[in-house]
Amino acid sequence: MVMFILREPEMYVLEARDVRKAFGEGEALVEALRGVDCGVRKGEMLAIMGRSGSGKSTLLTLLGGVDVPTSGQVLLEGTDLATLSDDERTLIRRRRIGFVFQSFNLLPILTAEENVALPLELDGRAARPARDKAAEMLELVGLEKRRSHLPGKLSGGEQQRVAIARALAIEPAILLADEPTGNLDSASGKRITTILRELVDKHEQTIVLVTHDPQVAAIADRVVYVADGKIEREEINRVTPVRPRRVVSEKSA
Repeated sequence: MVMFILREPEMYVLEARDVRKAFGEGEALVEALRGVDCGVRKGEMLAIMGRSGSGKSTLLTLLGGVDVPTSGQVLLEGTDLATLSDDERTLIRRRRIGFVFQSFNLLPILTAEENVALPLELDGRAARPARDKAAEMLELVGLEKRRSHLPGKLSGGEQQRVAIARALAIEPAILLADEPTGNLDSASGKRITTILRELVDKHEQTIVLVTHDPQVAAIADRVVYVADGKIEREEINRVTPVRPRRVVSEKSA
């Protein structure tokens, strides 16, 4: 029996094609993005860097389906987000896109476990399975012993880990992180970047993060630099392995 592996080109989980975004009109027209092309594959971490006003935050907003481009395509698992209605984009954000922000956005009256379970319950999952999933995700980020704590009783780094667990609870196709270490001290920030890298390496989670910190960007597989609404350049930190798609067997002669 001869065994060999066929490798096929990997599709982008999330891709921007000639994305343009303008605000205002006439003399007040501002072109925030001017023809951006980029993509991220399954199990890859992509970092986006750029100065304030470069367009990086606008790009993340479009990649997350929060807004739609003036022209171009944003494809999530092959679906063009720009062609969806507001309700359809809300649903796809709820089920396929995990968000982690600089400000943790936890509800102060809910425990860590309740905060993580909330998106699942809002999507119709029963309370007990939602709590079980929340407990699993809190264990993944090392907070299994803090599940009953309110956010006010957690450190900044712990709150951000709860936010990451909440984003992961829906089992997203893509995790989008906007300055995830921006409000943290250096030790807590390092813990967060370690967790994000482990999610890619051990769980094949796909991540796009926006950061101004070169040390954070250094953990990514690739870094794209945005300037004046365009991709200025790209750096490759490490090569994402091509994963085998299928195994084919054939009788030897």
